[in-house]
Amino acid sequence: MLRAGSWIARGIRSPSRDALLATLAPRAGYGRAYGLERAGDNLGAVAGPLLAAAFCLAGVGIGLAETAESTLVAHTQPDDLRGSGFGALGAIQAAGDFASSAVVGLLWTLVSPAVGFGYAAAWMTASLFAALAIRTRPAPAPSQT
Repeated sequence: MLRAGSWIARGIRSPSRDALLATLAPRAGYGRAYGLERAGDNLGAVAGPLLAAAFCLAGVGIGLAETAESTLVAHTQPDDLRGSGFGALGAIQAAGDFASSAVVGLLWTLVSPAVGFGYAAAWMTASLFAALAIRTRPAPAPSQT
């Protein structure tokens, strides 16, 4: 059913696109214009799902990392300091998110999307190992005074 819908949409979209290309391209450049359009369309068909998968993986990674970070704060801070611990975690996360977005954006723009994702993946991996290296222990019981 989806495949049939896709072919119907293509039948509607393609003639208008081809007419627009014929209007914009010089007569001698029709072959190059349509060839470039096809190449771009095929590149998008391959790159689009790969980028979508990368974004999904990044979202899963962020979800796992933030869950682990909150759990770590809850386990390591006594009741009377837990609020401050979560406040510090929030501030550190905000600063890290800002710095990471700036660096990844620059790498994405100046080098390539793969390098930007690789940089982010490396830091996610490093944070995982750092969290595993910290041996959590139960928070001390509040003092009874």
